[in-house]
Amino acid sequence: MRRILTTEDIRTVARQGKTELVVEPPTVITAAAREEAGLAGIRIIEGPGDRDADIVIKVAGEEIRATLLLDEAPATASAIRDLLPLSGTVNHARLAGDELMFPIRTYMGPENQSKAQRAGNIAYWPDRMIIAMFYGDTGGVGLTNIFARVAPEDMEAFRRAGDHVWKNQGVELVIERHRP
Repeated sequence: MRRILTTEDIRTVARQGKTELVVEPPTVITAAAREEAGLAGIRIIEGPGDRDADIVIKVAGEEIRATLLLDEAPATASAIRDLLPLSGTVNHARLAGDELMFPIRTYMGPENQSKAQRAGNIAYWPDRMIIAMFYGDTGGVGLTNIFARVAPEDMEAFRRAGDHVWKNQGVELVIERHRP
């Protein structure tokens, strides 16, 4: 039988002083419960294998692993994870430096925002409804929700992919859960 996780469940966990809640499939987590968890600083872990919450970005012949920042931006990271897989066309943006931009059709509000970016950040820009992926250090052009970070050992592949997209605008990209 399916269980539904609600805002009241999250409030109960918060009253208990917990910062993590492990839920097992086939639990359905309502959007309101996710939002409540983000506001309460509670990380929802969907099964024991979800603790790392890795994703993989496939672009320009490269596979780039990244970790969702469920502690720093829980609502955004969880919402992005729930949208996976995402696919479409990515373009290079030299507005702020070495940055790839990927539009999505989902609005998420501001969360733990920053304008300054560092290489390896993956962020959601609410003002433009795009995912911005920074493969070089940049000042940024707007406030973004940094929701993931590229694995250090994949940064060279990320730079190669970024350079490829710079030279060949309109490259196909897929973001999906990473299954080791």
